[in-house]
Amino acid sequence: MEEKGYEFFEHTADAGLRAYGKTLRDLFVHAAQGLVALVVEDSPIAPRETRSVVLSAESVEALLQVWLKELLFWFSADRFVPGQYRLDIGEDMRLQGQVIGERFDPSRHIQGVEVKGVTYHQFQVTKTTNGWEARVIFDI
Repeated sequence: MEEKGYEFFEHTADAGLRAYGKTLRDLFVHAAQGLVALVVEDSPIAPRETRSVVLSAESVEALLQVWLKELLFWFSADRFVPGQYRLDIGEDMRLQGQVIGERFDPSRHIQGVEVKGVTYHQFQVTKTTNGWEARVIFDI
């Protein structure tokens, strides 16, 4: 569980994800990796395209929501699959950095489940003694 930084849990008609991280950056990367694992399973992702990202929100929960929605939008609109993350998250709840990946290629990538959205249902980000933990339910 801690090696990957995320795990899935059962949720009726949806997909549940628990992500962990020692830092907020780790938490956001592990949540993104969990989303990608749903969308393209364990397909290798080549570093062919770099995208810049700047997001802000009023809380850590809202920032994680916006982050996952942005990645989902990139996949839905452009078939962009993230593989590497260079992120900074400030105390002002501003995320900025670069996401490196490639466009979905059916000859090399396995199509996973269709994730329609990030829900607010039971959405939670918690500071723990080991760092951070998030609970996310994706509409599939």
